[in-house]
Amino acid sequence: MINLLDCGILLGSKEYAAECLQNLTASNENLRRSVVSEGGIRSLLVYLDGPLPQESAVRALRNLVGSVSMEVLVSLGFLPRLVHVLKSGSLGAQQAAASTVCQVCRTNETKKLVGEAGCIPLLIRMLEAKSNSAREVAAQALSSLVTVSQNCREVKKDDKSVPNLVQLLDPSPQNTAKKYAVSCLASLSSSKKCKKLMISYGAIGYLKKLFEMETPGAKKLLERLERGKLRCLFSRK
Repeated sequence: MINLLDCGILLGSKEYAAECLQNLTASNENLRRSVVSEGGIRSLLVYLDGPLPQESAVRALRNLVGSVSMEVLVSLGFLPRLVHVLKSGSLGAQQAAASTVCQVCRTNETKKLVGEAGCIPLLIRMLEAKSNSAREVAAQALSSLVTVSQNCREVKKDDKSVPNLVQLLDPSPQNTAKKYAVSCLASLSSSKKCKKLMISYGAIGYLKKLFEMETPGAKKLLERLERGKLRCLFSRK
């Protein structure tokens, strides 16, 4: 399959090979190690250089990233390919790439590398996706990345971050991204500017409902924003 991924010339043969690798590596650790030792990660990354990266290859890659160190992934050019998929891939591929970010971000050093590679603005835009599952995984990836201060600063600077995240506080059952949105906004709430934006976009109303629903972190963020709102009122007087 790796050879077909490298050398396939028939229409769809490489995509078929990527799908097979995705299925083979989904749950079998021995097969994952075998694919890694045969150069499967490098072949998948080269395949992802195409103009419209496909979901199956990204999902196969996601299955394999836990079997090698981040140093090896970086040396193979993993991060620029991840950015390319987030920018140019199909929605399914972008979603798989965001899921891969969640998978690899196990240490602060890795989170810094992912942030420096340019993933953050693309994940923030992905919060606007029509697909609920895409919004959820983008919010989950960001909630992990913002635990590192330099990434948090980058998210604070992005004009789209607060409005997009506040929209994801919607308490409806269909919105599965809300707990990650709360977590992200809590990290951003150390900034007065971000707090004011959260309030102006209606975060307090959403958070009151999420507090009633016992959403993790909603009570603490609500209290922080309400204190900020009171201070603003007193300062006007």
